[in-house]
Amino acid sequence: MQGGRAILGAALVLCAIPLAISPAGAQQARERPPARANTTMPTANMPEGSIPLTLPEAVFLALRSNRAIRSQYLQRVADRFSLRVAEATFDPRFGVTGGVTRSRSNGVNLTQATLGPVVNIAAPTGAQFQFGWLGVQSNTRGQSPSGQGRATFQVIQPLLAGGGVDFAMAPVRIARIQEENSKLQLKALVSDQITQTITSYRTLLQAQEQLRIATEALRRARELASVNQALFTAGRLAQVELIQAETSIAQQELQLVGARNQHEAARLALLTLLAVNQNQKIWAVERPAAESARVNPQRALDVAAANQPDYLRTLLAVEINRINLDVARNQRLWDVSLVAGTGWAAQRAELARTLGALAEVRNDFNVGLQVNIPIGQIAREQPEVNATIALRQSELAIEQARDRLRQAVEDIVRNIDTLRRQAELARRARELAGQQLEAELVKLQAGRSSNFQVVSFQGSLQSAESAELSAVIAYANALTQLDQVLGTTLDTWRISLND
Repeated sequence: MQGGRAILGAALVLCAIPLAISPAGAQQARERPPARANTTMPTANMPEGSIPLTLPEAVFLALRSNRAIRSQYLQRVADRFSLRVAEATFDPRFGVTGGVTRSRSNGVNLTQATLGPVVNIAAPTGAQFQFGWLGVQSNTRGQSPSGQGRATFQVIQPLLAGGGVDFAMAPVRIARIQEENSKLQLKALVSDQITQTITSYRTLLQAQEQLRIATEALRRARELASVNQALFTAGRLAQVELIQAETSIAQQELQLVGARNQHEAARLALLTLLAVNQNQKIWAVERPAAESARVNPQRALDVAAANQPDYLRTLLAVEINRINLDVARNQRLWDVSLVAGTGWAAQRAELARTLGALAEVRNDFNVGLQVNIPIGQIAREQPEVNATIALRQSELAIEQARDRLRQAVEDIVRNIDTLRRQAELARRARELAGQQLEAELVKLQAGRSSNFQVVSFQGSLQSAESAELSAVIAYANALTQLDQVLGTTLDTWRISLND
């Protein structure tokens, strides 16, 4: 037993998804009382060789081993680098330009080499600054090599198309929004994985309890058969009554076989979700219970609007489309730019002096205005039309997403109230069915009841136990679904994505 838990613990440590998970995740709805301290069942009924598994351990292991989450974390590396590239838009870009040419003119061979650094800087206003130094080395056969250096500085500031802070910052703003969208996508994926794990774990728990109920029903049927045999031996029961007891035993054995098959299917489904060895014998040790919860619909809707990843991603899509529309409108303006530049030239012998006194030595200076006015180009309108349609479609998508969110919240709140009441009634029905069976067994021993009545009440108790189990599991799953609808699954389980 201890060796199996050690293997499970080692598997949790060796997996390397960067998640921080609290050791005891407890569901906490917005208006739920604290969970009970003792939430695990005794392991006396656990088969030999099985590994006890709690719900937090299952969630922890599922997140550490999930391939989809690993893939999304790899994608996050690329997404963060894309943001880094966008943020570096206004950083200086350094380069070196150069080349070698060889020419022949009038029987004279000329070799010319150029080499020099270039610096380009983009400003948030849309301006482009360029500074370069180009050194030229000429070598003519029969003559001494000559060299010349030329420093240039140029600035181009768009005044209409391509100009303005909004246009220049658009790629950076979009990259930041896309980074938030990527984080929300990861959050949604992890939340879905947690919900699936919890549901699968409870399916296994329900199968285990159903197996216990079928075993207990078979035990009661056999005990009734023993009582009937004793009554028959004492001459107080007809032999034909024994047939009904034997029939009940056969029916319970049939149900037990089905319960074992369901248990095995649930175990394999959970192991597949956890991505661990499917030959591993695990045993869910949580109690099939859920704390009572009452949720305020309006408060739940407010929480969902602030946390639900899919809804927030819809809002981000609108922001991106608004930026794209501004960019498209800017591109339809005339191309008017202010251009200015200056340069310094010096022979090789004067390079040091020129570099040391650029402020005094100016060979040329220019300033001007460039204008490009497109006429009759309908294709220039297409980007703005497409951006406008995309923005309106995304605004409609927000309205639809808001309606779906409201519907989902109201449905889950209503289901929680209904399922809570059903669980309470199912518990009461199970208690009454047990009391009926006990009373009928006493009457049977006193000769005041028939074997048919006892078998009937045994079936009623088994049905009531199964109904209570299903109601409790459904109610607990509804509380888990509430967290997913509200977007608070990670908060409930105190999970940090370390993103």
